[in-house]
Amino acid sequence: MSVINRMLRDLDERQQQIKNQTYTPAAVAPQPIHWLWIVAIVVISAAVIVGTLNLWWMYSDKATPNEGEQIVDVQSMPNQPTSIATLPKSESKPEPQPVNKEPVKPADETPKQAQAIVDVRALEQIQEQAAEAEPAQQQPAQQQPEKQEPVAVAKPKPKPEPVEKESSFAVTRVQLSPTELAEANLAKAREALAKGEQSRGQELLEKALMVKPDHVIVRSELAAYWYGRGMASRALTLLQQGLDMKPQQSEWQLLYARMLERIGRVEQAYTALITIDSNAAEVQELLKLRAAAATQLGYFSEAAADYTALAAEYGEQRWWLAAAVAYEDGDNIDAAVRCYRQALQYPELGNDARAYIEQRLNVLEGY
Repeated sequence: MSVINRMLRDLDERQQQIKNQTYTPAAVAPQPIHWLWIVAIVVISAAVIVGTLNLWWMYSDKATPNEGEQIVDVQSMPNQPTSIATLPKSESKPEPQPVNKEPVKPADETPKQAQAIVDVRALEQIQEQAAEAEPAQQQPAQQQPEKQEPVAVAKPKPKPEPVEKESSFAVTRVQLSPTELAEANLAKAREALAKGEQSRGQELLEKALMVKPDHVIVRSELAAYWYGRGMASRALTLLQQGLDMKPQQSEWQLLYARMLERIGRVEQAYTALITIDSNAAEVQELLKLRAAAATQLGYFSEAAADYTALAAEYGEQRWWLAAAVAYEDGDNIDAAVRCYRQALQYPELGNDARAYIEQRLNVLEGY
């Protein structure tokens, strides 16, 4: 009996071991999950994720354009619409690799339970990926409003000019000589005087004279301006200063002597013309003025000499007649007769002048 009892106990222990290996205890075995709860959880989670991502897209589209999208498909349970979640790609973090591993289901697990477990785990992976990608995308989205600026229309940039054209704009400084500067001021002064701007014209003439004191035209025109304005003494002083620098400057001599002669200072005028340059362009005017001054002063011989020089040089009967009268006034009868006869040889001599000459010859030859 003891042997039989021992065999029975052994059989009971073996059956107990087989039973332990074959069946899962009730406390450990997975409980069946109702499919309605699974559907509700999946729909609510998908709606939360899609709503969150839509809000994020609406805010991030205003800041920066999306570079690309990654579409993750979640297989739904039978008789359930498919939910799709889109996640933006992140440059700073590599894309998560899809999980290909499938959970190992127990031996006694039904197909519906296995499918529900797979869907729940896939949904959990999507939520984790969305949670990881959301902080990386939220940071630039939060900082973007600070960087936003009003859109401005870009203006076309001017084309750069060639190097050859740049060289044409190079500024070259040209320093004028005193003569050129004086002539420039002289031209401006003449223009101002023509417009009636007397003060400006005088100022420009004075400025030109300061630059070039020996400029003949500038000094002459400034002296003439002062003389015309009734400042004869000032004009004469100006010309005298010029003659001190250039004693035989013919233009200054003529202007100076004429001013003196017109204001009644004949002696000074004659003295200013004692020395005359015979090669000067103004020699004819100088001789005429000196001869007239000498006649007024009673220097008949000097006046006759100047008129004779004018007659010999320019061949006019009036100078012969003037020389004859000067010689006659100086009691040089022979020289006067010669000059009268020279004047009669000109056919253009007027009738009055011819009659006067014949009368004087009759008188002088009768002596």
